[in-house]
Amino acid sequence: MNRKRYILLTLALALAIGLQAQDYLRMTERDLQGTARYVGMGGAMTAIGGDPSAVHVNPAGLGLYQRLEVMLTLDEGIDRTRQIGVNTIGKANRLSVAQASVVWAIGTNNADGILFHNIMLSYQRLRTFNRSFYGQSAGDPSLGAVMAANNIALDIPYPSEPLNVTNDLLLDEYGRSQAFGMHWAMNINHQWYVGAGLKVLSYSLSGKGDYEEHFATTNVEGLTHALRNETSLSLSGAGVNGSIGVIYRPIQWVRLGASFETPSYGSLFVNATGTLTTRLDSLRSSKSPYVSDPYRNFHMPLRTSVSAALQIYDKAMIAVQYDYSHQQDQFDTHSIRAGLEIVPVAGLYINAGYTYELMRDRTRKAGYTERPFAIDPVFDRQDTYFNYPQYGHYASAGIGYRGTHAMVQVAYQYHWQKMHLYAHENMIQNPYTIHAETHRIVLTVGWHSTWYR
Repeated sequence: MNRKRYILLTLALALAIGLQAQDYLRMTERDLQGTARYVGMGGAMTAIGGDPSAVHVNPAGLGLYQRLEVMLTLDEGIDRTRQIGVNTIGKANRLSVAQASVVWAIGTNNADGILFHNIMLSYQRLRTFNRSFYGQSAGDPSLGAVMAANNIALDIPYPSEPLNVTNDLLLDEYGRSQAFGMHWAMNINHQWYVGAGLKVLSYSLSGKGDYEEHFATTNVEGLTHALRNETSLSLSGAGVNGSIGVIYRPIQWVRLGASFETPSYGSLFVNATGTLTTRLDSLRSSKSPYVSDPYRNFHMPLRTSVSAALQIYDKAMIAVQYDYSHQQDQFDTHSIRAGLEIVPVAGLYINAGYTYELMRDRTRKAGYTERPFAIDPVFDRQDTYFNYPQYGHYASAGIGYRGTHAMVQVAYQYHWQKMHLYAHENMIQNPYTIHAETHRIVLTVGWHSTWYR
């Protein structure tokens, strides 16, 4: 192995920041996506049901159907990513199919007991990863300092404490995670609704990172060093999980709902490479070996949801909901949701919703001062950047019409999220602080049969 390649392998080891954990985080985040009604209600539908996207969260909601229904949803998102304190904005637009489903309601002709056995086949987009970002800062710790601290040299003097460090980071990422589901539910006396589901998950992400820094040294007077790290990364995989749920109506106008989604089990395949370039009096470049390896036991987190809804005759519905997501030994996400639906005239539905999400990294324990993600990497990688979401808000509103056979719904959603972005592990005390905004328009069209029990 030549010296340059040896240096890049050593650098990969030195900069190992628990990239397995970062890959988990990239894949396991979810957007609030789905039908226009689901988006318009802020996702607070665990106790309401009767909607394909709500069924993906709580399969018991399928039990409220009493007719055949086919539905398709298109989603147009416009992202704006801004670095706090710097006049930089990254944009990404995308049009996608957010949801498609067909529901069969099978009546039993019983006067009481089990009244319906219902089945749904569906597609649901869980997350769209499209993002383009450019950020810059001054005074941050240097990647060169990381190399110096680990006794790595690239034929130029890297000080342990470089002066006047400036850097910039360019990121482009594209991809999605999605679910293909089959769900079943039954209706017991219009009071209990019980359901279960099985989903096949698919996820893919491709990204490019370009990090460059300039800094001066005390031992080489008047010279400015430059270091550039260009990387490419692709993630792809599949998994399977299950879910169960229940909705209970103790009285006609009250609904209580709860659901549980198991962790998914599958594999994630990772491909990565990088090129490190240094400059003093000449240009030197060396490319890391192409690495490819699977995580055989990759899994999405378990998720639970509890909700209560109050129906005000046939004129309005109010719902509140708490969701919890748990990734073993890594991350917790807590969500509070609230939704309102008003029916001013028969067939016309107006929705509004709000969601607050908070992510907690349980690897950051008191007194822990080493790497931000405390899981060893599965293999050596040179893509040193990673991001850590902090919290976010969703606000939405929608309107829809349901006729004898056809339905159409539209919703608008505003999503604001704060996150910390790191070019490498030494930036943990001073990351890029990012505000990401998404404006989403959702259109749902559908058809249902006239038969109604």
